Amino acid sequence: MFNLFNLLAPDTQKEKEPLSDSSKQLLRQKVFSVNQPNAIVQDFETFIEFLQLHKVEVSANQNAIAPKYLADLNERLSYPIKIDFQRPSQKSYPYIHGLYLLLRGSAIAQVQVDKKKNILQIDPQVLQSWQELNDTEKYFNLLATWIFYASEGIMDNDNRSFNEWWYVFHCWKDLPKQGLSFTSSLDEDWLRRLKLHNVALLNLFGFIEVEDAQPLKGKGWRVIDAKPLPFGSSIMELLRSTNWERGLYLDLDDDFLEPVEEEKLIGIDVVVQESTPTEILQEEFQALDLFLAWENNLQLPESESKDGIFVFKVSLKAVWRKIAIPSSLTLCSLSSAILDAFDFANDHLHQFTYKDRQGFKKSIYHAYTQDNEGEGFTDAILLREWQINIGDRITYVFDFGDWWEFSVVLESIDEPDPTIKKAKVIDKKGKAPEQYPDYDDDE
Repeated sequence: MFNLFNLLAPDTQKEKEPLSDSSKQLLRQKVFSVNQPNAIVQDFETFIEFLQLHKVEVSANQNAIAPKYLADLNERLSYPIKIDFQRPSQKSYPYIHGLYLLLRGSAIAQVQVDKKKNILQIDPQVLQSWQELNDTEKYFNLLATWIFYASEGIMDNDNRSFNEWWYVFHCWKDLPKQGLSFTSSLDEDWLRRLKLHNVALLNLFGFIEVEDAQPLKGKGWRVIDAKPLPFGSSIMELLRSTNWERGLYLDLDDDFLEPVEEEKLIGIDVVVQESTPTEILQEEFQALDLFLAWENNLQLPESESKDGIFVFKVSLKAVWRKIAIPSSLTLCSLSSAILDAFDFANDHLHQFTYKDRQGFKKSIYHAYTQDNEGEGFTDAILLREWQINIGDRITYVFDFGDWWEFSVVLESIDEPDPTIKKAKVIDKKGKAPEQYPDYDDDE
């Protein structure tokens, strides 16, 4: 199997250079608080409070914050910025955009449907876990979230090959000690590669000092100087001296898992310690006796099963069917119910694609699908175990050749009904298209 780790970090097979004594001393002496080494924890909690005070609507597809909230939120942050856009979007405010990605990546904030509106809401269980952390733990959990989870991919507009941090980590090498003044095209290229929201996060985490200026007419945030700070340089040196990259390929390293399975077959007792990416970062740092106040990490609640009758609205352009199906059945049963509802023959493979609590796309495939890199197979996952919520939009694809793409929405989860043992259509609109239309030979 292709090992993404080798591509993301081609120098990981080389012996790491040890952390310098000066950096080690600086890091050991560093004090962490809500606004030290800068305001990342403070502004993150300001954002949380804002979401608790307001029903913040987000867009249907990208889940971006509605423009009407942005100016108010911007003024509440430690570094309110000035822009000259008539119609600003979330990305027009890099500090808001960066913090938003951390909120989603940490799963503290999730998109929920409330009266047919998409609302960015705080998960009370994850919030409680956050509040139990000390300031050092909060800082490094946010750093781990940035490194491993914060991605514009959750907004369906990221066309970059690697995750956000890969660009941050490698762009840092091109940031000279004296900083960049963005007076040349090379400096501007650094900004383009890094993206402004990552510049904002570098500032909030205390890695760099940023100077900005009044925006040009019709333009956004104008950064005129970015200078690395000793703390940021020391953290980057620390990362270069450790194997933190292990957290990037936890689900990809089949080359490691295969020998483990072979050893188990011949009777060798092998225990594989499963660590989260955050725990891996913690282990790597504390192996050097650093940040020992970092003991606990943000905990996500265990997934809960949902018993009852699932009601889905399945649409194929203007044609739709409402299907009621018991939660005890599998996603494969749902697939069959959709095909029956549209008078399609069940003679091809299929997949369901949805977003998890952090906003990342996940796919579940037909059991006969080759090279499956999804979350499992549809004949093995019960609806009650499927981690979707009411209002979630799901894409169902049938027949990878003709590519019939259905839009599926979970409209409700009704009380269990023992009389309903299989799926049934409870409402419908429109005539289903022919699965195999007869084409004129001249066409």
